[in-house]
Amino acid sequence: MRFDLLVQGAPLTTGAPERALRFAQAAVDARHQIGRIFFYNDAVSVANRFAADASGTREQLAQLASEAEFELAVCVTAAARRGILANESLADGFVIVGLGQLIEAIEDSDRLVSF
Repeated sequence: MRFDLLVQGAPLTTGAPERALRFAQAAVDARHQIGRIFFYNDAVSVANRFAADASGTREQLAQLASEAEFELAVCVTAAARRGILANESLADGFVIVGLGQLIEAIEDSDRLVSF
């Protein structure tokens, strides 16, 4: 089964990125496929290389995405509103994309799970 994840909650106040990471790891361990994790709204701050990440979620997401070969997609508009620029502050392993990639994920996945 292919899962795509939509993460909208801020890392420091909701823990949504950490829950998405745990879900993705469990799915990969169960031999499911993750197509993409799409970060939207305040969740884009997890992709800011300069933001504090005491839990290590950013690095763990990048590591899992590399190993399981899925994309960590960051909404271009939400990122720009929060000062995250592809050339300057985007963390390794994350890519800036448009909302079209979210629509594509919805169409291509068996399940879209939102955090």
